[in-house]
Amino acid sequence: MALHGKELSVDLKKRIVALHKDDLGYNKIAKTLKLSCSMVAKTIQRFNKTGSTQN
Repeated sequence: MALHGKELSVDLKKRIVALHKDDLGYNKIAKTLKLSCSMVAKTIQRFNKTGSTQN
């Protein structure tokens, strides 16, 4: 499967999860960190499923 962009740094993934735990929505997190909403959603979903933000 081909990559479509750069992988997010570990620190950025941790910030996404932390903001989500502070009850911010996907759109608000995406705007705050200047990321796409889908990237935020995928990161949070991966964390909820596996308990980790690693690929």
